[in-house]
Amino acid sequence: MTRDALAGLADAAIDAVGKLETVGLVGAEMASHPGIASTCERVVAAGGRVSPSSLKADMISARLAAALGAGGTRSATVAPEAGSERMRRVINKNLTEEEILRATDLLVGEHVDSLKLYFMCALPTETQDDLQGIVDLTASIRERMIGTGRARGRIGGIKVSVNPFVPKPWTPFQWEAMLPVSEAQLRIAGLRRSLGRLPNVTMESESPREAYLQTLLSRGDRRVADIVESLARSDQGWWQQLQAMRRGRHESVDLDPDRFVTHEYATDALLPWDFIDHHIDKRYLLLERRRAFAERETEPCDVSTCRTCGAC
Repeated sequence: MTRDALAGLADAAIDAVGKLETVGLVGAEMASHPGIASTCERVVAAGGRVSPSSLKADMISARLAAALGAGGTRSATVAPEAGSERMRRVINKNLTEEEILRATDLLVGEHVDSLKLYFMCALPTETQDDLQGIVDLTASIRERMIGTGRARGRIGGIKVSVNPFVPKPWTPFQWEAMLPVSEAQLRIAGLRRSLGRLPNVTMESESPREAYLQTLLSRGDRRVADIVESLARSDQGWWQQLQAMRRGRHESVDLDPDRFVTHEYATDALLPWDFIDHHIDKRYLLLERRRAFAERETEPCDVSTCRTCGAC
């Protein structure tokens, strides 16, 4: 989105001030847009409040934090994505703990007292140390919040959102299997116990069963249509039906959904979505997959000039 387009949206938002108490800014990596701080300032100057979607920590500037605080925004969502720097290198998030803590200081210093932290778990190559990193990073953020908030007599809370990894087509991890539901449940339960010991910290998570269904819909072929139709027509719960299919005991569907969810695809396999042309070169995805497993980050591309992956 260009600066002019964003300015046009700001004008529309300002016109809505008085009718709407809060103006939401929704988009991918909103904080990275060069005009986001000035847009927030204009909305606040008109008497509005801005509520941005998830913010990438290294893109949160002092100016943006000040605009949010001045408008009365008291909570923000920051996405560390993973608990350890090793895991963030694997998923190519290019984000250090120092940058995350700096973002915390900027936001809390401007009276944005409460934070929601977004993490993924059950990622490829994830270890117990990576999971513990979620707990340790949350504890470090809390300590920063206490240091700033105590002087003002107000210490905000932290809500940690942890969601299981869902492999998606046309990404470097499209070949990877989803972790079995039972294992994902164990990891989430362990995080819930550990985070529950931290004062003023709560945790929410997406159900691994729902993540299983998302993966099935993402990675299945045309045969999954029979599964979807059966789930829609039956009065029985969808998870019970999928369990029956997994055990070969379903009354009308003779297909194990695990083959699309918890099994890896070979890197030379013909994938169900290969016929969809996104102009992305599969060789590029394989290269990025190798870089991920080698814990090598890829710098963000300039979509106006970069032609590496084939999409632009």
